[in-house]
Amino acid sequence: MDDSYRPQPIPGIPSVTDEGTPPKRRWIGTVVGVLGAIAMLAALFAVLGPGAAWWVEHVDKVPLDGKDAVTGKDRQDVLDNARGRLAGIAAGLLAAAAIFYTAANAASARRTAEAAVRSSEASERTTQAAFHSAEASQETARAAVRTAAATERGLVTGRYTAAIDQLGSDKPAVQLGGVHALAGIADDAPDMRQTCIDVLCSYLRLPYDPDPGANGDPSARKAYRAFREVRHTVIRLIGNRLRLSSNNPHSWQGSDFDFTDVIFDGGDLHKSVFSGGTIDFKGAQFASGTVNFEEAEFIDGYVSFKGAQFTGGTLDFTEAKFAGSDISFEFAKFFDGILNFEYAEFSDGEVQFWDTEFSGGHMNFSYINLTGGILHFLGATLNGNTIDFRDSRFSDGSIFFEDTEFADGTVSFDNTTLTGDTIFFKNSELTGGTVDFTNAKCQRPPSFTRQDLGILLPTEWHNS
Repeated sequence: MDDSYRPQPIPGIPSVTDEGTPPKRRWIGTVVGVLGAIAMLAALFAVLGPGAAWWVEHVDKVPLDGKDAVTGKDRQDVLDNARGRLAGIAAGLLAAAAIFYTAANAASARRTAEAAVRSSEASERTTQAAFHSAEASQETARAAVRTAAATERGLVTGRYTAAIDQLGSDKPAVQLGGVHALAGIADDAPDMRQTCIDVLCSYLRLPYDPDPGANGDPSARKAYRAFREVRHTVIRLIGNRLRLSSNNPHSWQGSDFDFTDVIFDGGDLHKSVFSGGTIDFKGAQFASGTVNFEEAEFIDGYVSFKGAQFTGGTLDFTEAKFAGSDISFEFAKFFDGILNFEYAEFSDGEVQFWDTEFSGGHMNFSYINLTGGILHFLGATLNGNTIDFRDSRFSDGSIFFEDTEFADGTVSFDNTTLTGDTIFFKNSELTGGTVDFTNAKCQRPPSFTRQDLGILLPTEWHNS
């Protein structure tokens, strides 16, 4: 066997052979064994050979030769007696040798066991030392992780402070750097994400001078366009993160966005996914441009346009999907502009137009697919607005015109396909304007009563 595979001696403990016996003790055992063998041979020689006669003549002093020699039976008895005694002596010597040898082996075994115990204790001490060393290494590693985390937090804090300083600059180019820096921090540090989003939204809430127009002061128009670029960049970066899959580490889905009182003159949020969280446009003003929600998805969340004012521009929800989200336009005022839900899909949730005032502009619900959910015009006033439901399909869900006042404007269901009892005019007043079902594709809904005949109905509905 290669010596490299032999067990190495442990300092302070005698080396042990493969049989477990120290070398010195093994030599003593060998000597005892040899002496025992010699004693046995000597005893056999004494008993079986001339040793018995020698013993009789020299020890017992009985002559076996000469004139006084014993003969015959007496001679044989003397020799047998001597042989017996010699055999007893030999047996005693052998027994003593055996006892000595056994004792030596027992002592050797005890010493071997003691050596094994010491070896085990030494191994245990080595194991404990290794364990303590491993614990020390783990603690060192944990300390390194804590140090790294503290360093990273320090770096993030430094980045955040620098970004806030940039965003507070009066130079739009510097502000743009702060906007991108905050978005980067929100991507890299999830625990800081909502804070960075709150800061970006608060920037949008700052006072904002309107467009001075093409004939306005050139320097004022230049400043307006520069700051508008910063604001639109904030909205675009938000949209970019909301378009990412929810399992993407940089996705901002589920976060809260506070756009309260923000003045919008455009912004790109197309294909954004609003899943969870609260999106608040309360009191926002849509003055010009287009805020683009095309193909956006609203899932299990809440979006509020409560008290928002639409004085121009477009809020575009073309092909948007609403599933489990409530969108509120409560107390909103539509003076001008376009609210476009063309080709939108409503499978759950509620779009609320409670106490909403329509005095101008255009609401486009054409080609929508209502398979669930509710469009609810509760206490709304239509006075010079167009609401267009043409070519839409209502297979489930409901549209409520409850306590609604139709004073002017037009609500058109031209070429709309209605299934079942989906449209309700409860306690509504038709003092003016037009509600037109003349080309609707459906049977008369059970909810229509004779008092609804102020509404333009297909001929067959009047006869039903």
